[in-house]
Amino acid sequence: MRGLIITNQEIGHNKYKIDRFKEEFTKRDISLEVFINNGTLAKIDNDKLCINLPKADFVIYLDKDIYLARELELAGYKLFNEANFVKLCDDKMLTNIYCSNMEIRMPKTIAAPLFYSIELKQDNLTFLDNVINELKLPLVLKKVYGSLGTGVFLINTKEELVQKYSEFCREPIQFQEYIKTSYGKSVRVLIIDQQIVGAFMRVNKDDFRSNFGKTAKSEKFEIPEQFTRFANKIAKNFQIKYAGIDVLFGENNEPILCEINSNAFFEEFEKITGVNVAAKFADMVIRNLKNE
Repeated sequence: MRGLIITNQEIGHNKYKIDRFKEEFTKRDISLEVFINNGTLAKIDNDKLCINLPKADFVIYLDKDIYLARELELAGYKLFNEANFVKLCDDKMLTNIYCSNMEIRMPKTIAAPLFYSIELKQDNLTFLDNVINELKLPLVLKKVYGSLGTGVFLINTKEELVQKYSEFCREPIQFQEYIKTSYGKSVRVLIIDQQIVGAFMRVNKDDFRSNFGKTAKSEKFEIPEQFTRFANKIAKNFQIKYAGIDVLFGENNEPILCEINSNAFFEEFEKITGVNVAAKFADMVIRNLKNE
C-alpha cells in the first residue's frame, strides 16, 4: 500500500505531523511520499485535468486548498480529509450554517454582506447598527478564513466596529456574540473516525483568544459528560474522519461550539494526553480503505 502527503508551502507547520505519520505508517508497512503544494501538482490543459503526482491508495491532505483537493478527488485519489469536509471547516460561516437546526449550541452569528464597490459609503455601514442590536457590545468580528487566532477581534465600541469592518469589508467576515464566560479558555476535543480520542484545555490569561500568542498555554482536561455528548453529536453529524473540535464555556460550563479544525495539529495533544494520535490516524485510514 502506498500513500501521499500533500502539505502547503509552510511545511514547517506540519513537520511534526509528517514525521509522526511516516513513523506510524512505516510500522504498518505503508510508504508515504511528501509533496508540497506549490502550484505544480495539477493543471487543466486543453480541457483535460492533469495531475503531476504518482498513483497512490490514499492522500493525507494537510492543506486547505480546496481547488487542488477537488482536482485530486476528480482524478480518483482518496483524500483524508475529503475536500467537502475541509471546505466546510475552513469556512467558519459554512460551519455555523451547517450546524444550525441540529441542536448544537453556537454563538449567535451574523454574516457580513459582501462588498464589491471601490468606495465604502455611509449607507454601507448602516447594517452595523443591527449587528450591535442583535449581538450587543462587546462582540466578536471574525474573518471567515483564518487560524491560530488571527483575524479574530473583540469589538468594544461602534467606532471600533466601523473601523474593523471598513478594513476587512472586502473579505468574508462574520460577527458573533461574545461568550464572556469563556474569556481566554477553550477545550480542544480530538476526533478520529467519529470517536473522541481525548481533550485538553487551552488557557490564555492575557487575551480572550485562548490559542493566540505566546501566553497561550495548554493543560490536561478531564472531559465532562456534557462535553462528551456535545462532541459526539458533532462527530456523528459531520461524519468526522479526523478533526479537532474547539469548544467554549457557556454559563454553567455549557459547551458552545467555536469551530472545527479539519487539519488539527497534534504535537501538543500527544504530549499532554499521551494519546498516540498518529497511530490512531493510520489505523483509521487503513480501516476506511478496507471498508471501501
